[in-house]
Amino acid sequence: MGEILAVMVRQRLAGLGRVALLSGIVLGTALAGCGSDTSKTEGTSIAIGVVKGLKQKLLPGKTAPVATPDPEKLAAAAKSSFSGPIILAQIEKSGLLTVLGEYGRNGATRTYSTPNQQTLVLRDGLLIATRGLGDDLMSSESAAAAALVTRRQSGNVARVYRYLDGEGIERPLPMKCAITLGPSKSLDFSGSHYDTVQVDETCKSGGVSMTNTYWVTAGGTVALSRQWIGPALGHVTIQLVRP
Repeated sequence: MGEILAVMVRQRLAGLGRVALLSGIVLGTALAGCGSDTSKTEGTSIAIGVVKGLKQKLLPGKTAPVATPDPEKLAAAAKSSFSGPIILAQIEKSGLLTVLGEYGRNGATRTYSTPNQQTLVLRDGLLIATRGLGDDLMSSESAAAAALVTRRQSGNVARVYRYLDGEGIERPLPMKCAITLGPSKSLDFSGSHYDTVQVDETCKSGGVSMTNTYWVTAGGTVALSRQWIGPALGHVTIQLVRP
């Protein structure tokens, strides 16, 4: 049964292969385009900024014009190839920009995967685990943070992130986090409109500090976020394409 399910998942995700971006290489000419259109909405502008940042990291010192993938076209291509929920994600340090389709759900926990089985696991929109990226986040205790973030409330919470050490032993990284509210912002992306409030979560543990930023609707949907995976991989920006 497990093998049959694995085959079904791979077949369901196979359509995403045409639109996935790995290490900044665009697969499919429909995705190439410049991100300088001044009519772009706020949501698209943020996504374009993610793509431009990736291009600068991958091509330092290059002066020749390089086509920037249009996130709207990327999202549209993904939606035409995959019928389920979709996110667009960019992992900053590794230079990975890709679309991921949902293939598993358990209550508020959703698992999104690329065709080559790199996964992001979100609970209530907060990142709780990754797989297949190297230096993965094994798990994260996020319930207390999610309760405030999804309600757009400020407060202080404890977090625990877990990673494997050099001997393959899972080690906890406990953090103390302060959640604060930022400005309101309207986001439009891939045919969806979101009225959101910015929620910042600043966490510290010894010499380690980081900030997660979420754009959250009144209903508690995290429409856009920039979340920390860990010390090695840094942040991932996650744009909701199809809920």
